[in-house]
Amino acid sequence: MVAVAENGRYHPEMWVFPVSSQVTADVSAKTHAMPRAFTLALVVSAVMLAFGIIGFIARATQDGFGDYAPWGYYMGIFSFVFMITSTAPLAAAIFRVTKSHWRRPLSRVSELFALVGFFNILAFIPLMMVLPPIFKSGAAEHQMELRRTIWFEVPIGAPHVWDMLGIISLAITGAVLLWLSAVPDMAEARLTATGFRRTVYGILAGHWYGTKRQWISQKAGLAVLGAFYFMILIFVHFMISTDYGMSLIAGWKDSIFPVLYSLTGIQSSLGLILLVMFILRRWGGYRKYIGISLFWAASKILLGVSLLWVYHMFAFGITFWFGRLEVEQNILKYLLFESYGWLFLVNLTFSFFAPFLILLWNPVRRSDWGPALAGLSVVIGAFLFNMRIFVASFNAGEIYDLALESVPPPVWPDIWDIFIVLGGLGAAALIYLSATKLLPFMCVWEIKEGALYQKMDTFIRGRYLVLAKPE
Repeated sequence: MVAVAENGRYHPEMWVFPVSSQVTADVSAKTHAMPRAFTLALVVSAVMLAFGIIGFIARATQDGFGDYAPWGYYMGIFSFVFMITSTAPLAAAIFRVTKSHWRRPLSRVSELFALVGFFNILAFIPLMMVLPPIFKSGAAEHQMELRRTIWFEVPIGAPHVWDMLGIISLAITGAVLLWLSAVPDMAEARLTATGFRRTVYGILAGHWYGTKRQWISQKAGLAVLGAFYFMILIFVHFMISTDYGMSLIAGWKDSIFPVLYSLTGIQSSLGLILLVMFILRRWGGYRKYIGISLFWAASKILLGVSLLWVYHMFAFGITFWFGRLEVEQNILKYLLFESYGWLFLVNLTFSFFAPFLILLWNPVRRSDWGPALAGLSVVIGAFLFNMRIFVASFNAGEIYDLALESVPPPVWPDIWDIFIVLGGLGAAALIYLSATKLLPFMCVWEIKEGALYQKMDTFIRGRYLVLAKPE
């Protein structure tokens, strides 16, 4: 433990100094280990997934795929899992581009969520089946033949095929981003690995020998892929939030909601990453790799994103409030004030008030538990956000009407909905935890690289971190 002077005060473990020669063996040992708590988490996740499969079969048998209304909670948990897991790899990509030194321990933690993208593809198939077509033949006099969507010219396959292509593209790009980041680690691990791991590492890292040209190409590839991932992510968020949210409530036209959806994903994914980092630091044995500086730096970003979230939430509400059209007032009553009013208040508390009050204080931000607690809060808030929006959208009534003429009542979950929600959470957790037995939580090459760039030095009477900037 090193005491570091910062503004005249001492903060133990603000920065950590891994021994470069010991990182590979230590992280490899932790990857191969199966602690009791980890095994229990795998079992619980598998049981939750089994409940989800039961709930899905019961819902499909009972209601079929002809009507989308009974699938509101399925859409809610799909959107929650998709929102967080698809946005999480963005943290590694962005912080690499900004050359943030503190982010090194979280790179692999965030990138591993990309593997959940393949589950998202599978889970999206039923939603393609239940989403109604844009064109309605034989529309009544007070109805539209084409419902409101973002697909103005209605290209072939819209919206179903294009939404699926977006999710597939996002999953593949995320997986390639993870592979490119993990190639150096797999190439090193194949020298000592045995059995299945050795085979997988040999196939995936067979081209890597650590030459200077390969390192340059790898870092350039990570930057380019990260930029493409960001562009695809925002576009797919836009499609999902409009096709499965706004377009299913008659008369809902809003340019702010897709931005709010993406901000919720950025906020909640960063919160989940901080929660995972806290668990790894406190109970996972990675304390000597994860310093307080990571939580301190990330907490400032989380605070800023939380402020952005509440600003866009306010902009969404105030625009409709001053519009004063009947349809706008009905949408506000439906989503914010009446039908799901109490759920919105809880959502607002967990997504803004709680993290804002937690992260407002410097001593709390300079701890590992404070940002992690705020992260847990915003994850709960994102869960409530998705349930509120998409359950309401799937149960808003006739989508070919010109406008929402009345305020629909809220729809509460039945036993199958609860099972489906548990199954979605369990599937994501099971995939993520299983992936950590093949690829470690820590990005070994980045940890070792960072260890070469930093040291503690003395200036006058204080000790300070000296950080090299080779690029």
